[in-house]
Amino acid sequence: MWLVRALALFIVIEWAESASDDQPSIIIVGSGPAGIAAATKLLQNNFNNIKILEAENRIGGRINSVKFGDAFVDLGAEFCHGEENNIVFSMVENLKILQHSKNDGRVFISNGTQMKDDDAEKLIGFADSLFADETPAEGCENSISVGECLDIRVKNISENLAGAKDWATTYLCAYDSPFDLHDLKITSAYQVNKGDLRMHWNGRGYKTILDVMMQKYPNNYAQLPIDSKILLNTSVTAISNWTSSVTVTTAKGTTFKADHVIFTPSVGVLKATHGEMFHPALPQKKVLAIEQTGFGAILKVILRFPSRWWNVDFLSFVWTPQDKEALVQKNLTWLICLGSLAQAENNPKVLIAWYAGKCIPQMERLSEEAIRDGHRYIITKFLASHFDVSMPVEMIKSSWLSNPNFRGTYSYESTESGKGLPRQLGAPLVDENGKPKVLFAGEATHPYYFSTVHGAIESGYREAERLIQLYQTNV
Repeated sequence: MWLVRALALFIVIEWAESASDDQPSIIIVGSGPAGIAAATKLLQNNFNNIKILEAENRIGGRINSVKFGDAFVDLGAEFCHGEENNIVFSMVENLKILQHSKNDGRVFISNGTQMKDDDAEKLIGFADSLFADETPAEGCENSISVGECLDIRVKNISENLAGAKDWATTYLCAYDSPFDLHDLKITSAYQVNKGDLRMHWNGRGYKTILDVMMQKYPNNYAQLPIDSKILLNTSVTAISNWTSSVTVTTAKGTTFKADHVIFTPSVGVLKATHGEMFHPALPQKKVLAIEQTGFGAILKVILRFPSRWWNVDFLSFVWTPQDKEALVQKNLTWLICLGSLAQAENNPKVLIAWYAGKCIPQMERLSEEAIRDGHRYIITKFLASHFDVSMPVEMIKSSWLSNPNFRGTYSYESTESGKGLPRQLGAPLVDENGKPKVLFAGEATHPYYFSTVHGAIESGYREAERLIQLYQTNV
């Protein structure tokens, strides 16, 4: 038996060393949107000597669409953000897959009342006013963080909007994923794509974009030969000798040698592992970029009910000071971080609960029963006086933060972030001749579409194109 195992290991190790002169060996670490983009771009340009090492038992990375209820739901990336200059939208525009979002919602207060429509609009407008590109909101010109700006502006808010600070905190954290808004830089290099920022996949799931890139959808007769290139359950623990012929070591002890590596795992993984993973150690500029890039998490709880008892697409919640105090006694303080319950698309009996902010680490440690009890409490306290409610019969939840293969959801600009940080994060490691040996892709490496799937895809194409150009130049 040991001889069989040794022979199998030898075959795997020797894969990359059998490359012909005109076929460089390339290892892609991670099969999320950046990794799949890089692989498909290479295959389309006849770079066939590639392997994709994926730590999970599935492809997709932070895209994770699962069948639940009557359709697919997304535990990770869910919406296509914008139509102009968005590569995701461009790839599927003619397929008529994406649907425009709905904005039919209500805001409920923990005392059992519903917030008046005018006040609800003011609440949302108040939160939106804290978003900034180059110019901070009025009164926040000297603020460094969004949290500081919120502290300033909440002092002038109407008494009708009691609880607005907690609601706005969750709302803003859900956009950028920090646990604390005081760590979120008030000005941002992020560029918003014009158009609908919440286009959805009508129950197909964001996984559809992976099938489109792999040419499995809408027709599979021209699909790329990518499946045979992917090794699942293969976690990378070391990338060594990157100044010459790169060696990649997995948690199983298997090693691969390659001419180039495209590294696509999250900046959260880099934060936790770069010191042990890279030999020689990463340059100090790269380490600084990793350390200064913000990386947080949001959490979704997806609930299926016996029937649809609600009649709007979004149900948002604001706590009174008294009810917020009571949560401490009930050990339910994590409920403060619930932003809304949202109707799942093409899935009438399913609601998606969005959580963000400081409660996420605690929530990922809670038992499923504790999570269920919390949602029973929310439904009863906020909604029982407005609807003929029922309780969920099935539940799934995300756990991005505690998963060592992700360690969070997406990047943001922290208050420590310097100018051009994503470009430094995405700069390749080169040998003594300046040839790129380890290339970096992923949403956090995009200079202005960080935190998005379209940013991740563009970064994967970018690094594949870097290698394509390298070998075309050397022909």
